[in-house]
Amino acid sequence: MIIELKGVEFENKGAELMLQGILQRIELYWPEAEIALTPGAKAPYKLRAAIGAWQKLSLRKSYLDANFLAKFLPRIIKAKLKGFGIVTEADIDVIIDASGFSYSDQWGSDLRVRHAAAEAGRLKAKGGAYIFMPQAMGPFKQESTQKLIKNGFPDAALVCARDEDTYNHLKQAGGEFSSLKQYKDFTNAVTGIVPDYFVNGDKKLCIIPNKNMVNPRNKNSQWLNSYVSTLVTYAHLAEENGLTPFLLNHEGDEDGEVIAEIIKQFGKPLEVIKEENPLMVKGIIQASKLAVCSRYHGCISALSSGKSCIGTSWSHKYERLYEEYNAEQLLIKPHMSRDQLSEVLSLALDTESIVAQQIKSKALLFKQETEQLWLDVKTIVYSIAEAKVKH
Repeated sequence: MIIELKGVEFENKGAELMLQGILQRIELYWPEAEIALTPGAKAPYKLRAAIGAWQKLSLRKSYLDANFLAKFLPRIIKAKLKGFGIVTEADIDVIIDASGFSYSDQWGSDLRVRHAAAEAGRLKAKGGAYIFMPQAMGPFKQESTQKLIKNGFPDAALVCARDEDTYNHLKQAGGEFSSLKQYKDFTNAVTGIVPDYFVNGDKKLCIIPNKNMVNPRNKNSQWLNSYVSTLVTYAHLAEENGLTPFLLNHEGDEDGEVIAEIIKQFGKPLEVIKEENPLMVKGIIQASKLAVCSRYHGCISALSSGKSCIGTSWSHKYERLYEEYNAEQLLIKPHMSRDQLSEVLSLALDTESIVAQQIKSKALLFKQETEQLWLDVKTIVYSIAEAKVKH
């Protein structure tokens, strides 16, 4: 059985954390299964090879999608391709899609929705299964996108909305369909690893920037002029509270540009950590005294371990996340005064507060929900595997 993983990569640590979360479950539930990845700038050969992934051949260019032709390839051609480590759509039995927020008008998703809907239909027709893991999706304002969702997404074996907004966006576009469910982010069940070089974390404030906060895609334009100064203020407040601030790069070069500007405005050097291992990135966040975070999976890494996390938002997924953890008071707004930011910091540092207790309680509950999610996924994949054996 070959399982294709979509929407995962090796630069964005949130996407790579999802990759690791899926790989851990595949190894646990289906150790004989093989995986496939489509090559790309953020999924280069060496990193794909390191996890033993087949290369998925894509016969697609913009709106032209000829992947359906793969089923007509002679066996000898398929065998030759496999000799070069290449598989086609015809070889795939299950697709696990963790593409995250790419299915949204905010990212111009019509083309991606079109291809996903078509693949879900073709996979179902040949007895396979397309699974959308919990992710933020929508809104979908274009009629063409809505039609694609309505006609194609019900062909998926499981479509998981990560929050209520996403569920409603999908419901409005595609109506009620049996495979549409709501589950929280599944990386909450992934255990972080604290690297040996990271010491005295309980005396450190972890600041995690996000380039999207100062990107025109951010619907809240007020952040464009106040974001960097807000993080600089938190670096100063950390020192005033006896903590050492440091910067954690959760993405790559573009987040690095924001980090450089923070250091420039701070006026003196700050430690910058760029850890390649996503499990260690999560471990660093969990081992820190506190995080001020603008990366969704950075927030999840803290909150899912029962720790308070001060957050910022550039899309609805952050508001819904903090509502779910009853931690709305820790989601800051643009142009807050220094005193207001200090009050939020004090609340986040109070481990006995009602907010802190709610976060711990919700963290346990959501991990239990993640086990139910994987039970659903297991049921689907086992049925595909059994059918393949009988065939």
